[in-house]
Amino acid sequence: MTELPSSPDSSRGRAPRAPAGADAKARERAVAGMFTSSVLAVIGTLIFAWALRATDYPWLFAVGALPWIVGIVLFALAMWRYARS
Repeated sequence: MTELPSSPDSSRGRAPRAPAGADAKARERAVAGMFTSSVLAVIGTLIFAWALRATDYPWLFAVGALPWIVGIVLFALAMWRYARS
């Protein structure tokens, strides 16, 4: 009779999964990062709206793009870290 592996993942060469508490912590960090990125998107939208009204300041469009870019990067990092955990 052959001996069964000690865990289901050991036969496939993978490490066993982390405990459920670690997954909840990763989800909490991911949600916090996504919330921060959505707040940055709102701030960027408000700056864009201000730039549309104040056409004398075309540099406001570039300033409004900065929170959007940072927000997208934060969102992508949060998703990447959550998917990899």
